[in-house]
Amino acid sequence: MYNLNGQVAIVTGAGSGIGRAIALRLSLEGATIVAADLNGDAAEKLIEEIKGLGRRGLAVQVDVSSEKDVERTVKETMDNFAQIGILVNNAGTGSMGLIIDQSEEDWERPMRVNLRGTFLCCRTVAKEMIPRRRGRIVNIASIAGKSGEEFIGAYCASKFGVIGLTQALAKELGRYRITVNAVCPGYVWTPMWEDLAKWFKENFPSLADKSLQDIFENRVKSVTPLRRPQTPEDIASLVAFLVSEEAGNITGQSINVDGGAVMH
Repeated sequence: MYNLNGQVAIVTGAGSGIGRAIALRLSLEGATIVAADLNGDAAEKLIEEIKGLGRRGLAVQVDVSSEKDVERTVKETMDNFAQIGILVNNAGTGSMGLIIDQSEEDWERPMRVNLRGTFLCCRTVAKEMIPRRRGRIVNIASIAGKSGEEFIGAYCASKFGVIGLTQALAKELGRYRITVNAVCPGYVWTPMWEDLAKWFKENFPSLADKSLQDIFENRVKSVTPLRRPQTPEDIASLVAFLVSEEAGNITGQSINVDGGAVMH
């Protein structure tokens, strides 16, 4: 366990999946959670659960690709808690299909949410961290941000961008004792992966009789040495470490949690 008592953590995309697991884990470590999500009801439900555990929190409905929404989220956080010690940029989306078949919107959507959203949140929160000369930023990237994959080209490009942004920010903010790292999940069963499995099922006749879960699990077994998927809790465990005092000398890193799918 890590001691995050007294820390205020903004977690984007906190309403479901990996973001929800991260928010719950950081709450159990003692942090006050600001659950920021496009789905305001999901964020509210999570905060009710956190408060039921005797912890503090605030739900905010936010589109991370909107500068005004991000600035409002940070203002509400400062108005309620007076400081921000942790930012976890988890909100994300994807699009499926061959690059030559994609529309401009198919391309732009992951860029707006995954890359622009991470940029806006980092820029706005860092301005509050700098005067305190302390902060932890963790960007949720992907192994698809290290090794390009067919059928998810826009998603890959956006996550490659997140890793580059992470490295640049680590160099810019290190003088203020702010660390910036990325976590790169592998194969986690999330709504995004469910959508991808549906796309595979619809576009590959050989998969027509397979369940979505089978498509996912077969992919995992074919590419990961450990032959098992990762869980949201696996990702949350690494995030909890990276925002702790124990990780104070780690910055600019992009760490895989992927069962060995991508090795370095």
